[in-house]
Amino acid sequence: MNQEAEAYKLGMTANNAAILLPDVMSKVASLGPTALAAVHKFLLRLELAQLTEDIQDEAEALRQAGKLEADLINAAVKEHRSKHPYSV
Repeated sequence: MNQEAEAYKLGMTANNAAILLPDVMSKVASLGPTALAAVHKFLLRLELAQLTEDIQDEAEALRQAGKLEADLINAAVKEHRSKHPYSV
């Protein structure tokens, strides 16, 4: 689910976001170091989840378009390895 759909699901609109942002920023600014580290970790996990979902959605679109077939992937890997050989 993309960010806009998630925001809609949560009842968020651009107006709500404009109201919430200063409140959230104020609360974050008053956190101690431990809580701030926890919020940072949470935000990183949230970002990772969003990026993972975006990648999965794009991969599914590519699969449906026939662009992720095994022979195409193998050819791309072979081409990459010929340009960037392993050195031991």
